[in-house]
Amino acid sequence: MKKLIPILIWLLGATVPACAQAQKVGVAPGVSVTRKTYRVPINEAPFFNFAEKNEAQNAADQKLVADVLQRIPDRAKATEAAILAGMRTFLQEGDIATATKRLNQATLLDPQRSGIYHGFAMVVAARFNDFDYADELFRVAALTASPAPSLRADHGRMLLIAGRPAEAKPLLEQAVRDTPDWAVPRMNLVWATLQTGSREEACRLAAQVKGQELESVKPDLALFKQKAGC
Repeated sequence: MKKLIPILIWLLGATVPACAQAQKVGVAPGVSVTRKTYRVPINEAPFFNFAEKNEAQNAADQKLVADVLQRIPDRAKATEAAILAGMRTFLQEGDIATATKRLNQATLLDPQRSGIYHGFAMVVAARFNDFDYADELFRVAALTASPAPSLRADHGRMLLIAGRPAEAKPLLEQAVRDTPDWAVPRMNLVWATLQTGSREEACRLAAQVKGQELESVKPDLALFKQKAGC
């Protein structure tokens, strides 16, 4: 999923207030998350806003699954296709509501896939400004099936945006090891290092920013050099 999750302006549009509960809910065998709901239509919030569905809604879900599996009989491939469709809609079109619908469809197919939690983490950070819940979902994504190479890079970036550079730094260090040919996590590691008080180390790391999407981070790199004086 790396190429579908490049550097991202997370805060797209107005935020929507959250109505959160501390209760944990099982969403897949062996997987529980905090039950959080948002003031949006149920299919525009992760896990269908944890709504109790009526008979017609359950029938519609079953029909959707049947239709998808008729086109893509392999359930794992069908789930991955739904996740990738959601991520494309999010990143290329900036349509978070539709992206969330695609990710919710993926939960009906196989709720144990890492990409679902990865995508939902990006959704709640971007649309709802709910960085604590995004952090939880990223951590769940790391423990579920088939995590993307970009997972730690996106998790670290979110924490950096949330003003938590000390937590972001080890994730971004691992992200650089996971995807050494990607400039985005390298640049974000530079910022995290500077913000945790290590200017000289940040300057050293800035000299190592390279790889794919280098052009997209050059403005950040120039700004960093101006601020850090290196």
